Parts: sequence; structure tokens; C-alpha cells
Amino acid sequence: MGKGAGFGKVIIFGEHFVVHGAPAIAGGISNTSQVQVKRSDKNRIITKQKVVEATSIASIENVLKSMGVKQEYDVYLGGDLPTYGGLGSSAAFCVGMVRAIADDQGTHPTNEQVNRHAYEGEKAFHGNPSGIDNTMATHGGVIEFRRGKTMEDSRFEQIEMHKSLDIVVAFSGRYSETAKMIERVRKYKEADEEEFQQMTDEYLELEIEGRKCVEKGKLDVLGRLMNENQALLSELGLSDESNDKINQICMDAGAFGAKVTGGGGGGCCIALAKDSGHAMTITEALKKKGYESFATRIVKK
Repeated sequence: MGKGAGFGKVIIFGEHFVVHGAPAIAGGISNTSQVQVKRSDKNRIITKQKVVEATSIASIENVLKSMGVKQEYDVYLGGDLPTYGGLGSSAAFCVGMVRAIADDQGTHPTNEQVNRHAYEGEKAFHGNPSGIDNTMATHGGVIEFRRGKTMEDSRFEQIEMHKSLDIVVAFSGRYSETAKMIERVRKYKEADEEEFQQMTDEYLELEIEGRKCVEKGKLDVLGRLMNENQALLSELGLSDESNDKINQICMDAGAFGAKVTGGGGGGCCIALAKDSGHAMTITEALKKKGYESFATRIVKK
């Protein structure tokens, strides 16, 4: 028997711009996937959460192959990380699974090794993933990420946080069609390269300032920059009516900032709160309007 865990994640800045070469800033949230493994005669996924069984088993097989482990397992998935809305749940599962198998095998992989094995598991879910989700699931904290053609080409830098960030994650009720949103941005760029470059330049300025705010703990400015990033996403057609309603509810409840996180066109939004108590106030405001949400933290490492 072995146990392991992986962090969920949110994108603070840079959805879609990261696809076109700009850096993104992501945070690992305190909600986790908790994984236990038990030796078995075949690989199985056992969970009450919503998963695709065949894909999950393929992920288990990929991880075992990467780790060089011949044993098969019953893999139990639990924890408080929802499996919706682009919160990196599949990567958190893979990281937790790697750590659980290592625990059962009595080995002690480094974080870099955990990350590499988990990336192989992620391929079952996403084909050619960027690597940002498994990196966040492994390390937590806040990172600046620049995508390369492969994970080996991608660049990750841990950002030193001044303080932990209290946030609210709200689900729009509609799953984001990320591939469709990526295609929408591609067409926008093709239609007006100059306009898209101008938007990218605006984004790059706010990303640089946003990183400084994370490092210095300037929550009010960080929230304003999140709103500016949201305005750019809206201009690209990536924020639907439900996203806009959620963001407005959060702002009316006193959030420093609120924005889409992930693919957009539904999915999840995040809001930056003053503290944990204020985060609960925001969740109550969302509940009154019929939106599912939860308070969490991006924890300082």
C-alpha cells in the first residue's frame, strides 16, 4: 500500500497568450488529489469522482512504464480537488499516483523525477501536454511558465511569494471547450496580426507587473491586473455570459480582481480575496446566485 498527493492549479495570468509564446503565471492551490495504491492482479481506477476509466487506466500504465515498475495496482483517487474546469486534476492525479507507487515500492524520487513520470501519465489525458499542470501539481507555489515545443524545451521558474494568496474558484456550470477557444484565438490572430500583437504587448506589460505584485504582496494592484487580463480575454471572445456574471458577483462582494482561469468560454473563474474570511464571503455571494464555488489558497512555499 502506498499514498501520495498532487496539487491542483489555477492560471493567474496568461491563458491563450502562452500558446503564442508569451509567459504565463500559474499557482498551485491547496486542494489536492489524494491517491492510494494497492497491489493487484490488474490495473484499476477506483473513485467516486467523475473520470474516464479507459483514459485513467492508460495513464496508470504510462506511469508504471516510466517508473520501470512491473507490478499492477488498484488505484484509489480521492481528495478535495474537483475534476472540472481546468484545475489540473488529471496532473494532480498523476503526481499523486507516482508518489503513491514510489511509497509502495520503497523508493524516493526527487521532485524532478516525479514531474517527469507524471508527465508521461498526463499524455494519456492530453496527448502532448504543455507540462505546466504536472509541474504545478508537483511543486505547488507560483511559477512563471514559458511553453516550448516539448516539455524539455519549456521553461519554468519558481516565483518567491511575499505571502499566500486567498482565492475563490467558481464553476460556471458549463465545461470549457479549450480546443475550440484556442482555435478562436488563432483565427483572431490571423484576421488581424497587428491588433493581436498590440494585445500581446499589453499583456506582457501586465504580466511583468503582476509577477512583481506576487513577489511583494501587493494584492490590490494584483487584482487590478487580473481585471485587465480578463478584459483582454473578453476582447478575444473567451469570456461568456456565465463567466462575466461570476466575475461581477465576485467584484460586488469586494474581490480585488476576478477573471477566467483556463480555457474560457465557461469552465472556471478565480477571484482574489483579502483573506480567508473574505473568501468565504465571496463563496456565499456566489451560492446565493446559484454558482458552485470553493475557497482555497495558493500557499507560499
